[in-house]
Parts: sequence; C-alpha cells; structure tokens
Amino acid sequence: MLFTTPDFFIFLTVVLISAELLRRELLQHALLLAASYFFYWYSGSIHVLLLAFVTLTSYYCGYRVFNSDTVKEKKIWLIIGTLIPLAVLGYFKYIDFGIESINSILAAIGITAQISLLNIALPVGISFFTFQALSYVFDIYLGRLEPEPKFHKYALFIAFFPQLVAGPIVRASEFLPQLKSKITITVDNLQAGVTLIVWGLFKKMVIADNLAPFVDSAFANPMSYSSFGLILAVFAFGIQIYCDFSGYAHIAIGCARILGFKLPENFDMPYLASNIQLFWRKWHMTLSRFIKDYVYIPLGGNRCGHTRTYLNLFASMLLCGLWHGAAWTFVLWGAYHGLLLALHRYFIGENKLFCESRFLNSGAGLLFSILVTQILVFFGWLIFRAESFDNLVYYLQAIFASKIPVSSLTELAIIAGVIGLIALFILMLNKKFADFVHEILYFDYLDIVSRQKMRYWIIYLVIFITMILALSPPETPEFIYFAF
Repeated sequence: MLFTTPDFFIFLTVVLISAELLRRELLQHALLLAASYFFYWYSGSIHVLLLAFVTLTSYYCGYRVFNSDTVKEKKIWLIIGTLIPLAVLGYFKYIDFGIESINSILAAIGITAQISLLNIALPVGISFFTFQALSYVFDIYLGRLEPEPKFHKYALFIAFFPQLVAGPIVRASEFLPQLKSKITITVDNLQAGVTLIVWGLFKKMVIADNLAPFVDSAFANPMSYSSFGLILAVFAFGIQIYCDFSGYAHIAIGCARILGFKLPENFDMPYLASNIQLFWRKWHMTLSRFIKDYVYIPLGGNRCGHTRTYLNLFASMLLCGLWHGAAWTFVLWGAYHGLLLALHRYFIGENKLFCESRFLNSGAGLLFSILVTQILVFFGWLIFRAESFDNLVYYLQAIFASKIPVSSLTELAIIAGVIGLIALFILMLNKKFADFVHEILYFDYLDIVSRQKMRYWIIYLVIFITMILALSPPETPEFIYFAF
C-alpha cells in the first residue's frame, strides 16, 4: 500500500475516524496495532508472520535480559536477541547475494558447479523493523530502557504503520512514552500533519518521479549518452533519491503527527553540509544514529587510538553500505564513505589541517567546502545507483571516454562562472547578506504554513495539491527505500 495511492488515504481516513470514535486508550492502541498489521499484510502478504515473529522473540529476549541475575546470563540473552533478527534479515536479504558471490568465486577458480539461487522475496521494510527490534534489546542491556510491560504497546512500536516500511528508525524510548495517553486528533496536529504529507507527496511525485525515467535510462544504457548527459544523470539521481526518501519521511512523520505521535526527523538539508561528517549527521539521521550507537561506539569508537578509530569508521560504513542492499556496489559505496570519514578525521579532526585557514573560515570558504563535499557525495551516488560493477565501469568509461559537446560545455561554464562569481562576491564582501541567505535556507517554512489561519492554510493545500495532480507522471514508482 503506497503512500501515493488512493487506497492509503482511504485507509488513513478510516483509521483516523475510528481512533476518534474510540475513546478508551486500550481500544485505540488495539485499533492502531490491527491497522498496522493490516497495512503490512496489504503490502507484504504472508511476511506479516515474519513481523510477528521478530516482535515476539525480541520482546521476550528483552524481558529475559532485564530479569537475568548474572552478567553472563544477560549476555546470553543479548546474543540470542541479536542473532534472531540478524538471522532473519540475513536469510531474506542476503542469502541469494551470498550464493551469487560463492558462485562467482567458484567460477573464477575454474569450478563449473553452481549453487542454485533460492529466489527469496525480500519482505518490505525488513531492514527497518529488525533494527528497531535490535535497538530495544540493546537499550535494555545497556540500562537505557526498562522492558515495556504491555506487549501490545511494544508490538505497536515495532509495527506502527507510518514508519514501518521505510523509517524513520524509531527507538522505544522515543515512541513508548507517547502511548501513555489517549489519542486525540487536534486541529493543530491535523494541520501540521497534512502540511507535511502534502509537501512529501510533492517532493516524491512531482520532483523524484519526473526525474526517474531519465535516471533509469542513463544508468541502464550509459553508452547511449554523452559525458555531459551522464553527469547530469548522476546529479539528477542525487536529487531524486533525496526527494524520494525525504518525501517518504515527511509523509510518515505527517501521518504520525495527525495521530498525535512525534517521530524523529530523518533529514536536515544534507546537501548544504560543508564536510562529509556533517553530511552523515544530516542524511538519514536515524540510521546514522543507529550505526553510531550500536556499531561504531561498541567497536571502540574513538577511544582506542587513532588507527583503531579509522578502522571503526570504515567498518561502520561498510555495514551501512551492506544494510542498503545485497550487492557489492553498496559495499563499495559504504567503503567509499568510510574512507572519506576516516580521511576527514585524520586531516581535520586529528591534525587540524586547514582549521586556521582564513579562506576556509570565511563565507567564500564555506561555499567552497560545501561544493567540494557535495561533489564527493554525488560521486558516491554514482556508485550507489550502479546496478552492478560492470554497469559502474561502463558508466565511468562513458563519462571519461565521451567528449562533452563544446557548446554545452561553454554554456555550462559561463552559467557556473557567473553564479560562482556573484556568490563569492556577496559572501566575501557582505557578511550580513550571507547570514541572511543562511536564515532563508534554514527557515522552517512548513512550521509557519502549518500554523497559518485556516483560510490561508487551505490556499496552500489547494496550490500544492493542484501542482501534484497536474505535474506528477501517470505512473508512480515505489519509494526507492522500499527495496532496502
């Protein structure tokens, strides 16, 4: 059940009306739990049993961790509570990837025997709900959380339909306290939630979905495009994946907000990050937080010397890449970002190189840092989007082997040069104007819109819904992160 279909909005309307009619807290929670399981059954059919299995086992393991008398027993139940979700995730998401890798190795050493693929269907949202189950057990073990005494509340935390299939990755300590009161649909929450939903739909359907055909064609047939066209396709994919994923996050957060729940933000203008570390604090923030707290820090973080810190960063990003998909291109993408983070820490964090540079500490230097960072990020999107290593090689060959038409190159250079000179002049000579630009970029427009008087708010809805209906393509593809 896609957020962009009429089916979902009929479903959401029924849930809202039913929640408002049911005044008892227990009945409201039972309704949301039943609705969430129906939502997942509608999207994933029989895999709803998998969701129930992960929920039951993680809840029981968390209980046993908390009530164990010895440290050894706590660790045993922690290991069990970790291995079960990871085994589920590994089997459904990575087993065929592992078989393909083994077959490739066998073929490389001259063994013709091949292992048959199992062709296992990937359950929707498995990477997200298994991570939430893992965080619950770990937080209990680390003393950050006590077990939820009421199973139906924990089950709702794992299965809550707005964020079930593509995040944000929510922690029990953030969600469970919100279940202590009845659900009340207020005008303020309704306006705030609908504002986010409409903006998310606009980003997904008008921006991301209109870029998709061009991006898909360029990556499927890179030899058919010029270098200039391929570079544009990489840039277009960076915009597409941001609008697609952040659009989903806004819809999810908006749906939850209408019901009175607050979910964590997942994006904070990542394409304005001035270094790669800041980028990962702004992009898919709930995953970055999960990787930091449950992988990087347990590995030792930055507490075991410089070399170990770099290895921990690299290993954490390798896992992040593998989490995104069962393909070596995702592993390479994770390794690429791990290397960037390690280099950033070495040159900036440890040796403070460039930290005393007057240029880099100026407005123009900030603009330069943002530009360099985003060039690195968008090159990473090329690795991320490539369908295979061969596809990546073909794409790189097509970029560097083809010649950009002189006319296109000249026009691009003139436009970029004029914009760059104007920006540098403003930032170097007028700090107040630079600060004004910063305030405009980071101004929370959605919050202002959601708090407008009803008549002005309705105008916003009419304008954006009209644009969505008029400008969105006939067919709306699934959200990109449904595949993860």
